[in-house]
Amino acid sequence: MSVEIRDNIIKKMEKIGSKYLLLQFTGADGNLKGVELSKRAFSKIEQVGVDGSSIGFLRTKRSDMIIVPDPSTVTLVPWQDNTACVFCDLRSTDTHERIATDPRGILSEVNRSLLEEYNANYYARPEMEFYILTSDLKPVDTATYMALPPRDRGYFVRKMIIETLELVNLPFKTFHSEVGKSQHEIEFQALPAVAAADGVQMFKQVAKMVALNNTEDWIISFMPKPFIDDSGNGMHIHQMVKGEKTDLFKESANDLSEFVLHFIAGQLKYAREITAITNPIVNSYRRLVPRIEAPVYINWGIANRTALIRVPGYESGRLEYRAADAASNIYFTLAMLLAAGLEGVRKKIEPPSAADFDADLLSPRELKEKNVDLLPRTLINALEVFHKSKLAKSVLGKDLHQEFYEARKLEWEHFTSQYSFEKKEITPWELDRYIDC
Repeated sequence: MSVEIRDNIIKKMEKIGSKYLLLQFTGADGNLKGVELSKRAFSKIEQVGVDGSSIGFLRTKRSDMIIVPDPSTVTLVPWQDNTACVFCDLRSTDTHERIATDPRGILSEVNRSLLEEYNANYYARPEMEFYILTSDLKPVDTATYMALPPRDRGYFVRKMIIETLELVNLPFKTFHSEVGKSQHEIEFQALPAVAAADGVQMFKQVAKMVALNNTEDWIISFMPKPFIDDSGNGMHIHQMVKGEKTDLFKESANDLSEFVLHFIAGQLKYAREITAITNPIVNSYRRLVPRIEAPVYINWGIANRTALIRVPGYESGRLEYRAADAASNIYFTLAMLLAAGLEGVRKKIEPPSAADFDADLLSPRELKEKNVDLLPRTLINALEVFHKSKLAKSVLGKDLHQEFYEARKLEWEHFTSQYSFEKKEITPWELDRYIDC
């Protein structure tokens, strides 16, 4: 790392009164990792090395890599005294270039293509859904959509999460209880793609630490479907593409542009190919089930919440992709969504007409007549399509594409060696593996 980067970070640490620095980055599995140093040690060190093979990035025979902090992301760690944190890029020890499998780097590279071709940047605004549960995995209350205290006992934890987000300068829009019992949602303000992905990682850490430090036995879970008979947790992603003075999604105040129509068409065309990325675990497909208000239908609509892609009826400058969940690697998810949209623009793919019907009410025959396909129904189905995807391979790179496929296929095989996915239940295997995702 350069002296300039190091000095910049030290100045920011001094400004917020930090004696320690947590260097954090995201593993290939989507989980946040980190290594901590004292300010004194950081001020003298030239670079920080880690074992890339242990976190899914490099082969064991050549596994050393270095992590380089991004000074623009320095903030405090609210649950640790005198500690700051910073997001890092992953680089080669030989060339100091970003390694090909770095999640931040992959997303940055796709956005760079957008910037070079259209002089614009990709923005995202995630909606994060989660449950507040007791240690024995029961809802802490019976509150449902937009309930208020005292029925909404989780309100006070949610409010502490919001207050902590303000401390780390992570801008949010709204927060409220959701449809499921003791389910909640926090929606963020739009940020450039990499900053939005960093924000998702920080938010998940904040939420879990608030529950850990301020309750006796409550936990927070982003597991896509912790209860078979209650709502699943999604991560709806609102998307925008903007230049310095232009909004590429808007033709006028109320009209959609040709750019956004092609962008929608690209995401619809490649939706099945990218589902293994946006919904990467066995349990993801407990949520993606027809006729339970899940976004499984590959269509789009204006103000239509049964569609995979929704254009809000009150705001034409953004798209909401509704299928993703928080078990995904957010950097990979945003990279694939942007890449799919850009392919639609480059190839001038035309979208179908906006759906003005409730797909949940249609029979399989009626869906076929309207040319409405469905997302894959299981992880292995999604992986089979993903493995053949030229788009996924081009975005992730040949090696990461293959390793992701093999790792998730092995996960499916572990599950099906003990259980049948066709049985409508949340298995102990799923709860043990995913409740903390």
